[in-house]
Amino acid sequence: MVKKLEKIFIILLISGLTVLLVCSSVNSIDFPRKTVKIIITTEAGGGEDSDGRALAPFLQKYLGVNVLIENQTGAGGKIAFEKFQRTKPDGYSIVLYNFPKSIIIEYMGKVNFRTRDYTPIYAWNRSNQLMVVHADTWKTFNEFLKTAKTKTLSGGLMGRGSTTHLAGLIAMDEFGIKVNWVPYEGYAGALAALAGKHIDFVICLSASATSLIEAGMLRPLLLLGDLRDPYFPDVPIPKDIGFTITAFFPAIRSAFAPPDTPLAIVKVWEEAFSKAVNEPAYIDWAKKRKIALHLLSAHEFAKVVLETYSNIEKFQKILKE
Repeated sequence: MVKKLEKIFIILLISGLTVLLVCSSVNSIDFPRKTVKIIITTEAGGGEDSDGRALAPFLQKYLGVNVLIENQTGAGGKIAFEKFQRTKPDGYSIVLYNFPKSIIIEYMGKVNFRTRDYTPIYAWNRSNQLMVVHADTWKTFNEFLKTAKTKTLSGGLMGRGSTTHLAGLIAMDEFGIKVNWVPYEGYAGALAALAGKHIDFVICLSASATSLIEAGMLRPLLLLGDLRDPYFPDVPIPKDIGFTITAFFPAIRSAFAPPDTPLAIVKVWEEAFSKAVNEPAYIDWAKKRKIALHLLSAHEFAKVVLETYSNIEKFQKILKE
């Protein structure tokens, strides 16, 4: 269970955000006055980076200042998260990433940051993990499983501590197979390795593999979720093939401000994101990439942060191993 002080902190945060939503006077603050920065914890070209760059023009429109994208890679995001913990809480630097990978990294070992200290701004899409293989190999998951029972296969994922990492650990434990995990800084590297037949399979966000699947190079075998993906309706989920997996951790594309950021500043960012993701051009961009939008306000997202801590804590032993 989440430590009592942690729970109290987040409950207070939620309460503060509730008050903030009621008080319209907060919009009178003089923010922003200069260029703002969005930190991306992955390499350029990946899903987080592409989404941030797609949103940037619309955020600029509603914030009224330039929006700079800065990629801070390394250790699956740990380096960026630790640096962000010490970032000045003036609203001019925020971080965008697939939550809850920061919490997963916390439970994997010693870190110098705490996601519970960050200030939730907004979340706008939710994606489950997809297992894909090269089109020249297995045609069904059962074929894949039969092979995996006889030898150790190599699986690619986006870094230690990612949502795909945890999903892979939970799923492979349920399937009763061993995997040689190969971490990459981004999905692009993992999928390129799979396309070149350097690894046997990849677990990635469903939208990340869309282009290679449509090109006929990769084949989706299984969606690691409890509901089918509207963009991949024919891909089975675990219960379709006789497996009961009760814990799924979808990747939630989200934005946080540094610890102790004034709520009035958070409100400005929240409203900018809310308007940006509802721009017709952005919605069209998301549909083309098979990204399902799922909008969460700062208040709603703060609740998710609290719930996720207790859910991931159950798998702390697996993560440390």
